[in-house]
Amino acid sequence: MCSVKVISLWILLTTLGSFCQGDLDLYMNSTETRRLLGIVGELYYVRMGIINNYALSFNLPIKSQVKDIYFTWRNLRGAPPDMYYKMSLSNSNTRALKDPKPSIAMEGAVPTKVTAFKVTLECTGLVNAEVDVVLQMNISIFSASNLTTLNIKRKKTCLKGNVNELEGDHNHKIIMPDPADLNVSYTFPDKNKQAASPGGFLSTSTNIFYMALGCVCAIVVLVAFIVLIHYFRSQKSNRNERMSCFCCSETSSSQALSHSGHTYLRADTPNNSVATYGGVRRIFTPILEPNPTEVRSMLKEIHIDRNSLTLGDVLIEGAFGRVYHGTLLLEDEKDLASEQDVIVKTVREQVRADQVEKMLKEAVLMKGMCHQNINPIVRACIQDPSQPFLIFPFATEGNLKKFLQSCKMADITSRYGLNTLQLVYMAIQIVRGVQYLHRKRVLHKDIATRNCVVDNQLTVRITDTALSRDLFPMDYHCLGDNENRPVKWLALESLLQRQFSPASDVWMFGVTLWELMTLGQQPYADVDPFEMATYLREGFRISQPLNCPDELFAVMACCWGLNPDERPKFSQLQVCLQDFYAALGRFV
Repeated sequence: MCSVKVISLWILLTTLGSFCQGDLDLYMNSTETRRLLGIVGELYYVRMGIINNYALSFNLPIKSQVKDIYFTWRNLRGAPPDMYYKMSLSNSNTRALKDPKPSIAMEGAVPTKVTAFKVTLECTGLVNAEVDVVLQMNISIFSASNLTTLNIKRKKTCLKGNVNELEGDHNHKIIMPDPADLNVSYTFPDKNKQAASPGGFLSTSTNIFYMALGCVCAIVVLVAFIVLIHYFRSQKSNRNERMSCFCCSETSSSQALSHSGHTYLRADTPNNSVATYGGVRRIFTPILEPNPTEVRSMLKEIHIDRNSLTLGDVLIEGAFGRVYHGTLLLEDEKDLASEQDVIVKTVREQVRADQVEKMLKEAVLMKGMCHQNINPIVRACIQDPSQPFLIFPFATEGNLKKFLQSCKMADITSRYGLNTLQLVYMAIQIVRGVQYLHRKRVLHKDIATRNCVVDNQLTVRITDTALSRDLFPMDYHCLGDNENRPVKWLALESLLQRQFSPASDVWMFGVTLWELMTLGQQPYADVDPFEMATYLREGFRISQPLNCPDELFAVMACCWGLNPDERPKFSQLQVCLQDFYAALGRFV
C-alpha cells in the first residue's frame, strides 16, 4: 500500500476577503474531505476570519449514495457568544430532492468550541436529476447591520427509484466523519436527547438498539470488503499465466514500465462505487465507422496530385509510419499559386495492406470537421495505394505530448516555461474540441496528449489516432487479445467490455488533464498493464501531481468514477475549468 500524502486544501491562489470585524472558522474536516473528495486535508471556507471565495465558488458534486454532508465551525472570539448566524437552504428541483434539513436551528449563536453540524439531502426517487443546493449562512456580530453572507454550493445527484439512499451502501465502503478525529461534538436539533457520556449522543434504549444494529451492519460490510479484496488479489497470480500477448513486440508491458516512482491514490475518491453501468443512461448514437470502400471514396473527394506536395523534415518516426513537415502548392481560380505548410502522415515502403487500411480508416473519421480545436484531414494523395499521403493543417509546435516533454527542459531546449494558467487553458480547448465531436456523434475513444497538436499561441487541436500506435508504442499494450490499446487511459468498462460512450471519453480526458499537469509523464508507469483492471476496480488512481492545485485534482478525480453515469459531462467540466481559469487569472 502506498501512503497517501496529507495535503492541505487551503488554496494559496484564492480570492481573499476580510470577515466582518471578527474571527470564524468554517470548513470541512479531513474525514469529510476524504469521504467526498478522496483526499486528506481540510477545506476551509472561512479561516480565522478570512473568506476563501474560490472555495465558496466551487460547486462540489455529491453522488447519489451520499445523504448527509457535514460542516465544522467555531467562533474564535470566545465567550460570551457575540457572533450570530441565520441560515437558509435553497433547492433547484423539489421534485427530485426533498427540502434540505440541517441538524441545527435555522438561526442562533455560533458555538465557541469546535462543533460540527450536518445537512441532510434526501432524494425523492421520482426522477433522475442533478440538483443545485445552496447553503446560505448570514453571520453577524452584535447586530444585524454588521452582516456577512456565505453561499456554499453543492450539486446533488438523484436517481429515479433510489428512495432509501444509505450512507453505507453494500457496494462500497463509506467512512463517516468521526468526532474523535478533532474532538468534535456533533449538534442535533433536540439537545435534551444528547447523552452525557463521551461515547454517544443518545441514551434511550431504542437508539442504543439502532446503534448496535448499525455496528453489526458495518462489521458485515467490512468483512465482505476484505473477502472481495482477497478474491481479487488471489486472481493476480493466475492472470499472467492465463494471458499471453502474441501481438506485442519487445516494447511490451515489461519494458513500458519506467522507474519514475509514482504513488497511487487509494480512491476513496468521488464516485467510487462498484460499476453497475446502470442508472441514468446518456442517449448517444455514434456514427458508424466507414468500410474500406467508403474510406477510399471519401479520400477521392479531397485527392490532390502528388506533384503538389513537397516533403520536408521528418517530425516523428515509428516502425512503419512517418510524419513530415510538408509544403502544399495550391492554385486559386485565377491560376495564382500559393504555398501552405502542412503535416503529412504516411507509411514506409512494403508495409502490410491492413496497416495502411487502418491508418486511412482512422484518418477519415474527422474528415469535414470545422472547429478551432479540431485538426482534421484536409487533403490526400492516394495515387500509390500502398503508400498514401494524408495531409493535415500545420501546427508550429507539433505534437502536444512531445511539446510538453520538451517544456521540462525549458531552460535548455524550449522557449516555453508553462504555468498552471496556460495548462488549464489548453485543457479547456481539449474539452471544447471533444464537445464538438460529440455534437457530430463522433466518439474519439483515444483522447490523450499524443493525439493533439499545438501551435506557438498554445492553441490546441485534437487530431485523429492514425499512426499513434506506431509513433507512441509505449502508450499502447496488448492484453492477449491481438489488439494494441491505450490501456492506461481507458475507463474500466472500455477495458473489460469494449464499451465506449461520452462518459468513457470523460475518463480519458481526466488522464489527459493529468498528462498536462505533469508535462507529458506516463500515467500508472509502475503498474503492469495486465493489472490495470484490478487496480481500477480496487479503487486505485494516479496520485496528485506536484504543483497541481487541489481543486484541479478534484476535477480529475471526478472523471475517474467507476460508474459511467456518475462522471461529469463535458459541459460541466468546461464550466468548472473556465471558473478555475478565471479565478487563477486574477493572480497570475
